[in-house]
Amino acid sequence: MAKKIDNNKTKDNEKVKSEPMGKNFLLSKPMGKRFLMIIALIVILSIIGFVWSTTLNPDMFADVSTSESKAQLFIDYGNVQVKHAGESWTSAENGMDLYQSDSVKTGDNTSASVILFESSVIRLDSNTEVTLQEIFQQEGETNVKIKQDTGRTWNTVTKISGIDNYEVQTPTTVASIRGTAFVVIIQPNGTTYYGVAHGILNVSSVSNGTIQDFIDVSGNESVIIYIDMVNKSLEIKSFDKDDWVVENLLKDEEFRGDVKEELYKRIGPYIPELKETYGITDKEFDVLIDGYLKGYYDLPPETPAHVRDLFELS
Repeated sequence: MAKKIDNNKTKDNEKVKSEPMGKNFLLSKPMGKRFLMIIALIVILSIIGFVWSTTLNPDMFADVSTSESKAQLFIDYGNVQVKHAGESWTSAENGMDLYQSDSVKTGDNTSASVILFESSVIRLDSNTEVTLQEIFQQEGETNVKIKQDTGRTWNTVTKISGIDNYEVQTPTTVASIRGTAFVVIIQPNGTTYYGVAHGILNVSSVSNGTIQDFIDVSGNESVIIYIDMVNKSLEIKSFDKDDWVVENLLKDEEFRGDVKEELYKRIGPYIPELKETYGITDKEFDVLIDGYLKGYYDLPPETPAHVRDLFELS
């Protein structure tokens, strides 16, 4: 049975470069060492979450009514326009702040990015239009809702950004995630394509405001919602990565590197004591940070039971 949309609620990719040992690195440790590493991981994640959020713009996580910027626009090349709520389209400036309800539109032969909370990114290809419908925190959760009207975007949402709910809407679909990387393509006739590099994307087909079908799309999978067959059951297909997708996967590696460098600066004062307390080497600490930035770990809040029986990392 079709379900009405609630407008108030909003497998790993192939390795582009050699991956760190990640969570398997923890599993390969003897039990005693592994336990200490997991405890250290919990502490590190708690510190990361606190330090990252409190060293952003001081009002970054204020209620949306403050109109503080939580996004920035960066123009690689070409013609980009921006429209604030209730205003007309104007030429965009590189590095400008964006706010809830702002729209961004790219022209021919254009490339631009919207950075959210300094650590997640929406990359816009040529002839693409998106609107930042929602960017706000409510009852301890940070929510982002993106409306894409045309074109192609690459979305990379990291845990460090603090985004709890991330949703993309197109004319015939709604997709929601919790930490992933994926492409959204709206073809000229309105057909929508989703391809997932890693993580899980829940995609729903929509007709006249009513959900017709929904499906989970995992890493290296895709789904297409045809404009003239919105009522058709959704089917998983393989994700065929073109040059633009591969280019964005490489950009993600560079982006994570930049975030990692900034993260080390912010948590630097805590690192020596953490390594000494838990007997962690520089290499082990680096692996934990890499694993977190790649989305391997998601233990807090209130972990125990007893450290979730050590199985969550399996």
